[in-house]
Amino acid sequence: MEDKKVTALLTTYNASSWVESAIDSVLAQTLLNFDFLVIDDGSTDSTVQKIQQYSDSRIILITHDENKGVGCRLDEALDLVKTPYIAKVDADDISVPNRFETQLEFIEKHNADIIKSHFSYFSDNEDVAGSSRFTSFKNDKERAINGIASPDDINVFLPQWPCFPHTTYFAKTDVIKSVRYPHLRMFEDYVLFLRLHKQGARFDCVEKTLVHMRVSDTSTTATLSQRNFDEGLAAVINEKIERLTTCVSGKEVYVFGSGQMGRSFCKHSSKINIEVSGFVEREESNSSIMIDVATHIPVLSLSHFLSRKANKVLIIAAQPVRAEITAKLASLNMKEGLDFFILA
Repeated sequence: MEDKKVTALLTTYNASSWVESAIDSVLAQTLLNFDFLVIDDGSTDSTVQKIQQYSDSRIILITHDENKGVGCRLDEALDLVKTPYIAKVDADDISVPNRFETQLEFIEKHNADIIKSHFSYFSDNEDVAGSSRFTSFKNDKERAINGIASPDDINVFLPQWPCFPHTTYFAKTDVIKSVRYPHLRMFEDYVLFLRLHKQGARFDCVEKTLVHMRVSDTSTTATLSQRNFDEGLAAVINEKIERLTTCVSGKEVYVFGSGQMGRSFCKHSSKINIEVSGFVEREESNSSIMIDVATHIPVLSLSHFLSRKANKVLIIAAQPVRAEITAKLASLNMKEGLDFFILA
């Protein structure tokens, strides 16, 4: 048998509800000869017991008592990878049977450093399937991410927003090891990809659906703290700081979105010498300017901002409506990196 070329890399934390589906999909790959490195990050449910039921010799299970977060565990796992390629797997997603074989053939043929694939969202249950959130994911988010497929498009849009799904990537091990994973509980994947992009890594995409991504009514990120979010976003900003500084230089800075990301940016802005003049929201109100009660920062309607946009820049910090708002701004001949800046 030829030497192994691929390590499937999976981290788990309290994933007992679906980890077996993820593992089964990996073990069913048409590419038979690979390592399957599973790192459990201190699960307190039956995740480890369910993994231990498998007798497949390809599985290498590492367990930890302490929960340190996905970024830390993935970074530690890199030192255990001995194959030339890594296939990232998430505990709640499903890889189609020919995923590894298809991505291995593609990356070798096209001499890329890291590739993604198309993916499709599926609902965890009937309640999720009937939700507006799932409809938005299927109709908007899935289409937008899959639409960024050529190397040129990836190089344009990856520095702006996370158009490269972590759960679909297949990469050269030495390229991933050259930048390492940041020890973050959130945004660890986007920071990794931004570092690779800045280093000049060659990105590409297999334009076939090779991963089915679960949408559930629970989320690991939902259990994380505001501090985890702030630390992750600060790391993203640090990777984008040169573009951001150039974009805002000499202009009044406004932030579209007064939710979690917008407020997190405002907290961090003083550390990078950026003064936020106000929030912007698309909803109209009886008054053209309101005051955000939590931050005491003025809140403008989008139409009010656009009517007075000279010498101003808009930071887009609202992921659910990012595409809608950026399309509107672009229709007004506003340019990303000049007139507005997408945070993530």
